[in-house]
Amino acid sequence: MLNKNDAIAFLNINEKEFENYFRYSEEIKGSKIKGRWYFDEKKLQNWKDLKNSRTIYLTMEEYETCFEFAIKMVYGGLSLHGIRGERSEVQAADDVILGILAEYGIKNMLKEKFNTKIKLDEEVHPERITPQDIDGILIGGHMRKPKLGVGVKASKMKNSYLILGSNEVEFKERRSDVYIFARVGLPSDHLFRILRDHSFFGQVRKFLEQNIKFKKIEKLQNIPVWICGYTYCDELDKVTNIPGQEFTGHRYVKSVGKLKNSDQNWQDLIEVL
Repeated sequence: MLNKNDAIAFLNINEKEFENYFRYSEEIKGSKIKGRWYFDEKKLQNWKDLKNSRTIYLTMEEYETCFEFAIKMVYGGLSLHGIRGERSEVQAADDVILGILAEYGIKNMLKEKFNTKIKLDEEVHPERITPQDIDGILIGGHMRKPKLGVGVKASKMKNSYLILGSNEVEFKERRSDVYIFARVGLPSDHLFRILRDHSFFGQVRKFLEQNIKFKKIEKLQNIPVWICGYTYCDELDKVTNIPGQEFTGHRYVKSVGKLKNSDQNWQDLIEVL
């Protein structure tokens, strides 16, 4: 049995992520003994093994493809009004690319882990919302339309819930039958990292590297996409809040700890897709 600090070190994640996964999504389980929390090393290893098996690393070429798609969406007429209010083009592209990276990660995972090829909706049509992100599945050598509508939702690594707006579920034309959730490890300064070798960044990068107290502009490495599982639409919970967050109105949610994510779960989904 490990205490909290030892568990964090064993899992090699930061404290904020650990707290969220333990207290909110409840994907990490603990036992309270004499007023203190302890964690079974074997269970932590199982969680870590599943995380590793569900994490796909996208290449820089794949990142560039996703980034190009996001730019086309933003400059093709995508609404700049988001859930946080009006966005700049940079903020909108940052929001869009997260979802596209998640889609590529899911595509790669299904191929690598479950020998299943899918086709993504890669057409740029910002003037209309397309709720279904999987456009085809290869069966018997032929690519056909999926029998179920599949929506992909992405978030940053620390988040514990798949969250859908009320319109996404209650409007039939926007609803999907299945929602897949992924955490994407895209650094917040990824744009700066792309340009770190550009002459425009030459002086500031030199300054940062020469001053120990300043953060550095690191090189952008392969992007981790952690596919956390899926849920059917009718299994979502209708709520007005989740731990640490109050909503205006209601949302439809599912914690990561309650998502379907075993090998058998994925085989079951593939069979009905």
